[in-house]
Amino acid sequence: MILIPPIYFDANEGFATITMMALILLYCMLPKRIPLPIALLMMIFNSYLGRAVDNILSTDYPYNVYEIMDTPHYDLFDFLLYSIPFPLVGYFYVYFYDKYPLRAPNQFIHILVWAIASVGFEALAVTFSIFQYNGWELSYSFPVYLLTFALNTILYSLAKKHYKNWQPQ
Repeated sequence: MILIPPIYFDANEGFATITMMALILLYCMLPKRIPLPIALLMMIFNSYLGRAVDNILSTDYPYNVYEIMDTPHYDLFDFLLYSIPFPLVGYFYVYFYDKYPLRAPNQFIHILVWAIASVGFEALAVTFSIFQYNGWELSYSFPVYLLTFALNTILYSLAKKHYKNWQPQ
């Protein structure tokens, strides 16, 4: 697969680059609290979840409700966005979920805060033309983020439970 570089390095590539660098820096600065197999599972899950949802919603058929970056084609910055921010945001979500555990029903507050923050960040990304909506509304993203973080919570809880059982006694 040949990843096409952007024709012009403009605001959306600049915003994406700064965001990716900041997320990588934050990842490097945080103490490693999530076991590596679980961290990798969460990162791969979020990378592919983002790819799957965006491929369904942003391809020509049947929906095409938004475009990502400058072209409708999968290019270098599409690859980088799915490979760095999507996985790291999922990792940070479970990192703080693990660091500050809440019991049900307060777990929903954690999901709610992350969903609201994600909608806010998406609004900023729209300002920098990371996303160009073709029928999509920012308000549609909120339930998607609620579901995404709920799935992350379930997957992380299952992975953490089973990881303890896999450890040598």
